[in-house]
Amino acid sequence: MEKKNQALTERIEAIEDIKLRGLYLHGYAFSADATPIVFDTLEYQQLVDQFYEENQDLVTPVVHRACRESYEFFMTIVEKALNQLRQPGQDG
Repeated sequence: MEKKNQALTERIEAIEDIKLRGLYLHGYAFSADATPIVFDTLEYQQLVDQFYEENQDLVTPVVHRACRESYEFFMTIVEKALNQLRQPGQDG
């Protein structure tokens, strides 16, 4: 049981890391005067792909494609995945 809890903790930490990296990327999407600029889409898409590869039991291919198109949607799905893992048995 402890091994299962350790694996779950590591998985949650990995998703939290992806969330923080997403927030970091988004932080660089605005200039000092709050004007939106294009952030590194290659790095963003790699982040989305990593999230999908590591969480295929939580993310469908359709959702994966949608995440690649929308930062806000991606961050929502990341948060939903965290909630699902933190509160097993409750569909959010």
